[in-house]
Amino acid sequence: MHIEYLKNTSEGVTAPFHLLSSENLSYSSSGYVMYNFNFNAGVYVFMSPAIEVLTGYSIAELNIAGFKSIVKKVFSNKMDRYKINNGTDLSIEEFYAKYLIETKTGERKWIEDNSFTYLDKKGRRLNSIGILRDTSSLQKLIDSANEEKNNLDKIFDLSDTMLIQVDKDLTIIMINKKGCRILGGEKSNILGRNIKEFIPDEFKPGFEKYVNKLINEVGSNTKSSQGKIKALDNKFKFIEWHNALIRDEDGVVISIIASGQEITERKKEEKIRSIISEILDEANSTKKLGDLFKSIHRSISKLMKVENFYIAYYNSAENLLSFPYFVDKYDDDDSPQPLGKGLTEYVLRTGKSALVDSKLDEELREKGETQLIGPQSKIWLGVPLKIQNKIIGVLVVQDYEDPATYGTTEQQILDVIAYPISRAIERKMLEAEREDFIVKLKELNSSKDQLFSLISHDLRNPFNSLLGFAEILTTEYDSLTKDEIREYVKVINESAKNLFGMTNNLLHYSRYQLGKYQYKPVNINVYEIIQSIVGTQKGNIKKKDLLVVNNIDKNLFVYADQDLLYISLFNIIENSIKYSVPGKRIVMNDDSHSKKNINENLVRISLKDEGIGISEENLKKIERKEMFSTNGTQREFGTGLGLLISRDFLKINKGLLYLESEVGKGTTVSILLPSAGNKN
Repeated sequence: MHIEYLKNTSEGVTAPFHLLSSENLSYSSSGYVMYNFNFNAGVYVFMSPAIEVLTGYSIAELNIAGFKSIVKKVFSNKMDRYKINNGTDLSIEEFYAKYLIETKTGERKWIEDNSFTYLDKKGRRLNSIGILRDTSSLQKLIDSANEEKNNLDKIFDLSDTMLIQVDKDLTIIMINKKGCRILGGEKSNILGRNIKEFIPDEFKPGFEKYVNKLINEVGSNTKSSQGKIKALDNKFKFIEWHNALIRDEDGVVISIIASGQEITERKKEEKIRSIISEILDEANSTKKLGDLFKSIHRSISKLMKVENFYIAYYNSAENLLSFPYFVDKYDDDDSPQPLGKGLTEYVLRTGKSALVDSKLDEELREKGETQLIGPQSKIWLGVPLKIQNKIIGVLVVQDYEDPATYGTTEQQILDVIAYPISRAIERKMLEAEREDFIVKLKELNSSKDQLFSLISHDLRNPFNSLLGFAEILTTEYDSLTKDEIREYVKVINESAKNLFGMTNNLLHYSRYQLGKYQYKPVNINVYEIIQSIVGTQKGNIKKKDLLVVNNIDKNLFVYADQDLLYISLFNIIENSIKYSVPGKRIVMNDDSHSKKNINENLVRISLKDEGIGISEENLKKIERKEMFSTNGTQREFGTGLGLLISRDFLKINKGLLYLESEVGKGTTVSILLPSAGNKN
């Protein structure tokens, strides 16, 4: 700038640019100062009023002291000289510098200086037209950037500012290097072009209208505007323009000087902020998690192509990947899968986003880092989803045909919005967990109430019977016959056994509710465990004259916890005996090889009785896990916990229980359990 120029000021040089005076040129933006320096006089003939905001000094004070007196450090100092008008007229010296200045109040500021100096045929400097820009806020922003802001910094470039001059026909006659970078070319292929060549077709009518208004409007010679350009590399960019008109002595516009700052990333950031706001609004809504995923998909589609999009969850307890949201044009397998070595797992392992094209995909597979899972895409982009620094899953977009669909810009965008997406998911997951907890709490309270009701009501009967007959024996023993005493003792014995069974079930149920059962599976012979249980029920079987047939294969083994399986089968067999009609049969079969068994890894056994059956209403209660009790065919008591415990304990054993029943015709209980050869 003039710091160096002042050392080379030539005496006697006449400046032909007297038209660049304060009357013809003004610039009022608080962040920019436009100036005109006359080398012949060695003074600034014009400086926009914002110079006092920038430096604290007036133009008069700077002309006396010299601008270099406030410069404390020169960060850079670059010049470029070239001819204009096909080399037959004046030459131009383009200058760029960055200074650390000290203002009148002692404040330190960083400023940029962009200027053009006109040279005569002998190379002597005539006039310098330039712009000073305060970059202190940018410097502070860069200095204070932290890790959380790095995502935005990657996609936000605040340093692109161009200086460009066009003639009355809008032909580009001057442009600086920053302008060349923005327009995507070199000076040699930009100078001489019409600026309209860089305006997209759909915006040209509006642009021409704006220029006509700018040139013909009486009044201010400075205007600000925003517009979209199409660079030589076919990239679209948003530019914020500050335009200054240069007029001749008759007031006719002969040239337009404009400074342009690229705001493409600012526009993109504004859109990203809008998308983030949308996502957070959805997270705060009453929508379920599945609906939130759809909203996230729609929001991201406003920023990039998302034809193939999925969210994967990682279940560390089961080492599984699940896909709560999955949209893909070729792959429709969204079933959970064990953790493998796909690209999704690669992001989970590294904890970093990955942009993988075909070449990198091949390299990763050659290194053994990944394996191909599903159709291969031309470009794959995945970002980790984190909650409190713990990776919970991965968000993925991919394109099977076009490798240019995603690049570092899209990766940076997803890196930025992954955090609010994670927070939104976390919020919805907590809401879902809370709702699930409330449901479970209600179920526990209901079970507790039912349990207390059963204890207070159903246990009272056997206790009353036990106490009543015991009192008779105590008070009337001498007057009773031996047969009466034998009958009363028999009733007391039956009541005691019923109470023991009920109490035992209550103990098992309470231990299960408290989570105090430890699952320890082993290989168990089904025939032998059923025979053992039948042996304990010989008295009840004989009393009802029942025929119990065990058709289970003597070499049939299951893989289960022995205590839990024993309790389950005991309650099922005891119930069958309790509700069987005297003189009838109970048959236990091995249905593992029947058509009913659709899974070869499971053993299927059934128990069929010829008892009183279960009503449709009570079957629904059992399905809803409601506790209730009914008396047996010989008025046996119960707590209503038998089937409930059996079903829950079979579930712990990775098994299932099915009921088929018809009133008056009996009940069939089918049980599925893992075979001894299936230990997964």
